[in-house]
Formats: sequence, structure tokens, C-alpha cells
Amino acid sequence: MSNAVLYLRVSTVDQAKRGHEPEGYSIPAQREACLRKARQLEADVAAEFVDRGESARSANRPELKRLIAHLATHQVKFVIVHKLDRLARNLADHVEITMAIRKAGAELVSVVESIDDTPLGEYMQTIFAANAQLYSSNLAQEAKKGLHQKAKLGGTPTRAPLGYLNVREMIEGREVRTVRPDPERASHIQWAFTAYATGAYTL
Repeated sequence: MSNAVLYLRVSTVDQAKRGHEPEGYSIPAQREACLRKARQLEADVAAEFVDRGESARSANRPELKRLIAHLATHQVKFVIVHKLDRLARNLADHVEITMAIRKAGAELVSVVESIDDTPLGEYMQTIFAANAQLYSSNLAQEAKKGLHQKAKLGGTPTRAPLGYLNVREMIEGREVRTVRPDPERASHIQWAFTAYATGAYTL
């Protein structure tokens, strides 16, 4: 039996805690699929690396870095991921990570996508990685557009700051979310800013 390692990831801490399972839903599902793939490859899973609440838009993830370090000191045949976007959602990072895997003499395996070391397989891997980057970049752009429009209409992009309250109102059958001054705290916040502006108080 050859050795394999698993890399699992979810983008938010909430995903890692959601539901009745200690690890949420996504991580156990990824693990189960990767273990099935390992059995198909007749590989023994020697270790797994799990980034809980880490975005793939950056390669600066603790467990990913541990995985790369592990490859340098252990003989590993396969690095198994559920999908390539679990590994990276940035084309440059994807290339850097896959090169580190190959340099260690290991092979990257995706449960969902069909990739291999042939020229066509490498081409398809690049397409999958580029699609992951496109999805991530487009999602971020659309989110920014929505937050900008929300701000123009009087909303806040996140939870209202101290001194304000998030309010939901029904206007003409539509739910409108906005903010209002907190009747209990607003006067204290106003006093704090006024006091600080006098120069008599430190932050």
C-alpha cells in the first residue's frame, strides 16, 4: 500500500461548527469522499491536514503549510483533496502548491475532477484552477456591489457599531434592514467622542 495524505478545508469557522457534528457538515463529507478515493487508489492514509475557517484566496494557511512541510520529510505518494478549490482559489497559488507537491514526488488527486500528469490532464487542471479563481473573484465583486448599494440606501455592511441598533422594517411588503441610534447607549457614545475631542482624555 502506498501512502496518502488528505487536505480538507472550509472557508469560515461557522461552516466548521454548523449542525450536530463537531466539525460541521462539510469537513466530514470531504473526509469521507477522500477516504473512498484513497481506497480506490489502494493507498493508506497516513495523515490529514484540516484548515477550519481559512480562505483559499491565500496560501498562508497553517495546515496547508504543515502539509507542505510534511511532504519534505515523509514519503507520500498521493495528496488527496475533495476539489481543487479546496487547495487554492488563486491560480498563482495553485501553481506554487502543485509544484511543491510534485517536487516532493507526490501526486495531487482530486475526488471530483479528473486530473493526471499527462499534458491534457495538466491543461484541465489549469482550467479548473482558473475557474476557481474566477468564481472567487466574481463572488467578491458581486458582494462589494451589494454592500455598496446597501450603504447608499442607509444600511451598514456589517453589524451596527456600538451606539446603534440593527433594525428590520416591513415597507410595502418588503423587509428593509437599516440602523437606528440605540436609545440606551447613543448619548454615551456622543459624550465619548465629544470628550475625546477636547484633548483632555486619551483614547
